[in-house]
Amino acid sequence: MSRPQTATQAGSSYAPSAPQRTNRMAIWSLVLSILTLGGVGSILGIWLGATARRRIPETGERGHGLAIAGIVVGVVTLIIAIAYWIFIAMHTGGGGGTGGGGGGGGY
Repeated sequence: MSRPQTATQAGSSYAPSAPQRTNRMAIWSLVLSILTLGGVGSILGIWLGATARRRIPETGERGHGLAIAGIVVGVVTLIIAIAYWIFIAMHTGGGGGTGGGGGGGGY
């Protein structure tokens, strides 16, 4: 008795495809966006994410979702970094008017 062949056994022309590579720019986009680095990492993450989104369709690599995540996280962390720097600027030295020098002259 012979058994029927399954579809994968019947077609000898079937060759498994090579595993797709994940776009490195998309990976670094998310990594730098998470690290923030005072806002610089966020800007680089947004830029790398946008560049990766343009290149992924051309190269056929994976990572479209990572690139979008890098952009979104980069924007959020950039807003947080800007708010942080504004807060620091408003609450640390360098501002005049708190010196307590008195009213001047009275000799």
